[in-house]
Amino acid sequence: MEDILLVHRKTNRNFAPVLEGYALWKTCLRQIMFLSEAEYSVNSEAFEADDHVLRGEKAFSLLLEILCGLHSPIVGETEVFGQFKNFVESRKQISDPLFGDHQKWLNFIFSEVKKTRSEHLVGIGSQSYGSLVRKYSKDANSVTICGSGQLALEILPWVAAKSQIQLICRTPAKMQTFADKYSHLNISNYNQAYIHGEVLVIAAPLEDQRIVELMSRQDTRPLAVCDLRGEDNRLADMIAEQFPHVKYLSLQQFFAEIEETKKDTHNKITTLKNLLFEKAQAFMQRTELRPLGWDDLCA
Repeated sequence: MEDILLVHRKTNRNFAPVLEGYALWKTCLRQIMFLSEAEYSVNSEAFEADDHVLRGEKAFSLLLEILCGLHSPIVGETEVFGQFKNFVESRKQISDPLFGDHQKWLNFIFSEVKKTRSEHLVGIGSQSYGSLVRKYSKDANSVTICGSGQLALEILPWVAAKSQIQLICRTPAKMQTFADKYSHLNISNYNQAYIHGEVLVIAAPLEDQRIVELMSRQDTRPLAVCDLRGEDNRLADMIAEQFPHVKYLSLQQFFAEIEETKKDTHNKITTLKNLLFEKAQAFMQRTELRPLGWDDLCA
């Protein structure tokens, strides 16, 4: 079947000079060298003891896991797959036979990565404040953020697709560059602001009474409050008493969901790894009928 193996090195330490010229793919986390069995046999002594040599379904399943983003800090990210496609194209440019258009292993890898991503990795989970805010505000057309610090600025891009974004802070002039970047962003001062957003995100150390005062200026907004302040407060009770129609979400609830997402993501990754190994195994054990033998002649 496929005469190919992978040498996986999880460091940036360079390979021996004698191995220069072989297909080597590098990311910020790992290096993978692609070789035929014959090439490996000739150079086996040039590799180091902690290099991981993989053949067959084990090689292909690891490659699938990496390209699907299962080994990345942000699970399911697409950057590594893009890097690999660029690497493959560079090998084709120099007519590397391991990466030719006729190579069935390569077509299998590309097809399964795309299929796995679309079927299993869409919306894999919310792993940050911004992604959770976006999740909680998915049915809202407008969001108001209280604050102008790091947390507020991290959340802003996650809600940028809303038809209306409002930022309430002490010194609006300091945030003018963001108003220029987001044309639908309205920046207001605490003393003058009316809450326009259906969802209010508290990303600044405001006092409970200050928040209630903002909410009291009109009856229609907000419909939900995401309180990201770390200190103990009574805002949940005050909202329940004065604004019973408003949904309240605390920082503790955010923490709990992130932890639950981590557990769920871990279980999903384990299941996906088993699935990818089964697919790689089926590919390696496939039976091909070649009644005329043309595949063998053209390969």
